[in-house]
Amino acid sequence: MNQSCGQAARERLKGLNARGPTIDASINSSPQRNAMQPSLKNRADFLARQVNQFSNEPAVEQQLVQAYFQSNKGFYVDVGANDPVLDSQSQHLEALGWTGLLVEPDPDCCEKLRQTRSGIVVEMACSSPENAGKQLQLNRAGPHSTLEDRPIALGAVVRSTIAVQCETLDAILQAQGAPVGFDLLSIDIEGHELVALSGFSFSRWKPRLVLIEDHVTHLKKHALLETNGYQLILRTGLNSWYVPIKNAYTFSLAARFEFIRKYYLGLHLRRFRYANDAA
Repeated sequence: MNQSCGQAARERLKGLNARGPTIDASINSSPQRNAMQPSLKNRADFLARQVNQFSNEPAVEQQLVQAYFQSNKGFYVDVGANDPVLDSQSQHLEALGWTGLLVEPDPDCCEKLRQTRSGIVVEMACSSPENAGKQLQLNRAGPHSTLEDRPIALGAVVRSTIAVQCETLDAILQAQGAPVGFDLLSIDIEGHELVALSGFSFSRWKPRLVLIEDHVTHLKKHALLETNGYQLILRTGLNSWYVPIKNAYTFSLAARFEFIRKYYLGLHLRRFRYANDAA
């Protein structure tokens, strides 16, 4: 691990912890922001902890994330950061004043991240404790690059391979001085999420919101998050939102039906489609 980067992260964290989270008044009071609120509450009211629309399009994800946190200061951990801007889960928060870790194994992506992002770039692949310290082959497929044998995304094509260093997420967070109870954990590593999460302690780090890519071809990710005390509240595109179960969100009848349809009624057909693509 890059110790100078780790020291820099710790220094930033000291400043963040000293200031504490604050509300971005300019965002919350602007006419544009206020105009968004009714439509966002039709999807989810985070203050009332009520979900009205379970399945949401990717285009509203950033607005919903900002509405969830209502803060211009926070700490993110972006695992599988990939492109600095395109489909980034953290760039819009960084633009508000957040800081955090950009964990990415591809050296070309890391170089772009260092040039354009203010977060600490950790050039490493997240994997299991068994793979920690090893070099594994990264199958390069643009935004769908993966340590798995093939990308999970339908139609994705591997263009090349490269050896990358692996470490557990726990070890990365500890080396970089990440705060316990950090705000956002985003993990999008194209089918390797379960393996990587075997090296992450939910009970130790307690992220406030977990965004995890899930094509829902099985229920293993969902079961793992529930077992570790997290509640699924909604989806934006392929990303599932999990929050601590103590938050006790409630759901409209429509939202409950959307969840059942996605995670149970449509599961077998989805497995069939993905199996055919892999054949």
